[in-house]
Amino acid sequence: MAKIALTLALSLAIGFAIIWVITFYLGLDIYETLIAAVAVFVFQFYISPKLIIMATKLRYVGNEEYPQLQEMVFELSKEYGMKPPRLAIVPAREPNAFVFGRTKHGSTLAIHEGLLSALSAEELRAVIVHEMAHIMHGDFSIMTFASFVPMLAYLISRDVLWTSFFDESRNAASYLILFGMLAFVVYFISEFIVLPVSRQRESYADLYCAESTHKPENLARALYKISYANFKTKNGSKSATSARAFYVIDFFNIDKDMWELKNHYEQLKGMVPGIDISTVIKAERQSRNGLLGMLNSMLSTHPQTYRRIMSLAKEKQAMEKESS
Repeated sequence: MAKIALTLALSLAIGFAIIWVITFYLGLDIYETLIAAVAVFVFQFYISPKLIIMATKLRYVGNEEYPQLQEMVFELSKEYGMKPPRLAIVPAREPNAFVFGRTKHGSTLAIHEGLLSALSAEELRAVIVHEMAHIMHGDFSIMTFASFVPMLAYLISRDVLWTSFFDESRNAASYLILFGMLAFVVYFISEFIVLPVSRQRESYADLYCAESTHKPENLARALYKISYANFKTKNGSKSATSARAFYVIDFFNIDKDMWELKNHYEQLKGMVPGIDISTVIKAERQSRNGLLGMLNSMLSTHPQTYRRIMSLAKEKQAMEKESS
């Protein structure tokens, strides 16, 4: 929680800095700046979920849609003693899922269309439990709030830079490009502040899923399918990009990581029967190629997938020792 609190504080500090620069440019005094800051952060609390909806283009599921999925979410919510989150579908082929919202009682569970076709019922159930862990721990609402600055900066940089290409005035276009680049720098820096905490909370959610379901292998198989099986069925950079979205790479220790993968092959195989270790290694290596691969790895929201699978394997071993 200390890291999450620090992340939130730094995110707020960046947000205040942006407000100060704008108010200074407008010639406002310190009291007007403070009033503007309070107004913006209150606005931030209400607008953050809407920014997520805008960025992902998700849509909320109607009562008659996806009946099996809705039933699964309802049953799991009842089992864990929590209010069912609103269910939304993201029109994307990449297998993924996430939760967001202001409070536990106003949360949304968003599932990519690609996830429904990629996983079995048990694997999908494990992923949903993992996401529900974020709701029960309350970390998702903090991250929704903390992610406001990078999301807003990204949207501003994207739209401003795009607009600058169609502005007939050279001076205006130059200012727009400068402002857009500045917004992108703010996005890049604020992402580095938020992402380490995001990775840590993913590990906690993995552990909760393993302990509560007593079947960590279901989540392990889901993680493998999401990150590596998808890589195997495609070629070129598209597959690598898809895999990279689910883990962060320690690009300074490639050889060490590859050795660790081979050394823990039995652990990985025990959790995911039929695992193709050569595909995993190839995906890890390709995801680190070039400057773009390096940056994508650094900006990932999740730990390395194979490390998460190994952690789940250790948890399974601990459970088996306790039961014996």
